[in-house]
Amino acid sequence: MRIVRIGVVLALVVPAIAAGAYLLASAVLSRLAVEGRPAAREGVEVFVCTNGIHTDLVLPAVTDTVDWTIDLPDGDFPGAGPQASHRSFGWGDRAFYLETRQWSDLRFATALSALFGRGPSVMHVYALHSPAGSPDCGMLVLKEGQYGALAAFVRDSFRRDGAGRVMPLPGSGYGATDLFYEAVGHYSPVETCNEWTGKALRAAGVTVGAWTPFEGGIMRWAR
Repeated sequence: MRIVRIGVVLALVVPAIAAGAYLLASAVLSRLAVEGRPAAREGVEVFVCTNGIHTDLVLPAVTDTVDWTIDLPDGDFPGAGPQASHRSFGWGDRAFYLETRQWSDLRFATALSALFGRGPSVMHVYALHSPAGSPDCGMLVLKEGQYGALAAFVRDSFRRDGAGRVMPLPGSGYGATDLFYEAVGHYSPVETCNEWTGKALRAAGVTVGAWTPFEGGIMRWAR
């Protein structure tokens, strides 16, 4: 009986310690700056937006550096209209994204799969107007080289076919202005959707935390 009690205690205590260590590491490392380049006064305006849990990068659809409409044409987003000046990018676990459209849809198996990084990932793309002025977004100005590095990171996050084309999932969007695409990598407690955003910003030379698994760790640097 004593052994059973010890086992029960360990089953409760060990996960609690692990969760506490995880949260502590996040709190410390998300504030530990990876210094980037000085903020630019002129260049390409990009946005980092949050829904309170998840962060997206919102980039101009067309600049001198990259034309996203080549990989992500307007026809993929029939409800957006010709005035959609930007594309938003959010990376994450495929099952979680596609099967959990509302929190009430969340299943234990889906959460467990995402937690242990077993499933494939997707890129969620919206065609939208500029979010300038939105309280949910922060704006950054990047020099051309910085934006090129950011765009290269995002581009390399898409899984591509043998001809180098992105791989959309037809009918997967939440509406007529968004669509999901096959992506590379696997979601895990370390490689979260928000850490993907953090990696993209670090690739562009933006000062951001060393590890950013939660949206707060991103937005404190982006706002």
